[in-house]
Amino acid sequence: MEGGESNGKRASAEEVKSEPEEGEVLMMLQDGGEGGGALVAAESMAPAQIDVRMDLTLLHCQGCLLPLKPPVFKCEAAGHVVCYHCRAVHGTICSRASTHCGELDAVVGAAKVPCPYRAFGCERHVVYHEAADHQRACHCAPCSCPDPACAFAGSRAALLDHFAAVHRRPAATVRYGRARDLGLSVSGCWHALVGEEDGSVFLVSLGPLGAATAVSLVCVRPDGEAAPQFWCKLSVERLGGDNRDRLVLMASAVSSSALSTGAPAPGQGMFLAVPQELLSGDTLTLTVRIDLIRPAAAAAAPKSTTPQPRTARRMQ
Repeated sequence: MEGGESNGKRASAEEVKSEPEEGEVLMMLQDGGEGGGALVAAESMAPAQIDVRMDLTLLHCQGCLLPLKPPVFKCEAAGHVVCYHCRAVHGTICSRASTHCGELDAVVGAAKVPCPYRAFGCERHVVYHEAADHQRACHCAPCSCPDPACAFAGSRAALLDHFAAVHRRPAATVRYGRARDLGLSVSGCWHALVGEEDGSVFLVSLGPLGAATAVSLVCVRPDGEAAPQFWCKLSVERLGGDNRDRLVLMASAVSSSALSTGAPAPGQGMFLAVPQELLSGDTLTLTVRIDLIRPAAAAAAPKSTTPQPRTARRMQ
């Protein structure tokens, strides 16, 4: 009997650790302090957190179908569980959902899921109703290789290794606030830079634009990541046949891209148009200066405790 019970326990543990099926989510319930006692066993040796498998629909509002977040309400007519914004009207038959469910507040406030980008290095578990916001801003969100024939996607660190190992294009290091001269192959179409101070990745794109060559620079990072901000200055200078210096330059804020559609197209966004006579064969000598914009410290404004309106959507 003891051996059978032990085997049964091992089988249950393996089931919990397996991948969730379609329509399910594998999450962690954590003791959140006050009110969190309902989530764990009352014994003194009970774990602080456990992994459970739960149907996704149980964590979504039955009105707007978005993830539930505290405060959670229930209607007395049919027992529908709805969010703060759907408590007044959530159906043609049911009445106002006026019953506040404190126990469900504790559940939806403590149910956590692993970041979907854990394969790219994120080890965080986030509250389920905050998972979408975390996913948009996660520093481990993958960026794509700009080569149209390459399907690689990974973190920025992995992307730099990929550039060097697969495409034989090691990134050039730049220091913020200092100009650097780079000899770039125009036929290479794109070249990578990396900030010495913080490891930020930049992509210089080159492409034909009429009789000129369009040069642009973007910061390679997930689309939802907002900071830090950069300013760049691109210039090309060459001594002409009449012994006069010819110069073109551009200065602008640096936009961001995860490169999901490849390198920016020539002439897209802010770019520097370089006349053919400023090139030396296939080589363009480009002077690049990238400045880190340091925003002034702003006083933290108190956050409102009133839930903000949300846009309804259908679950996939």
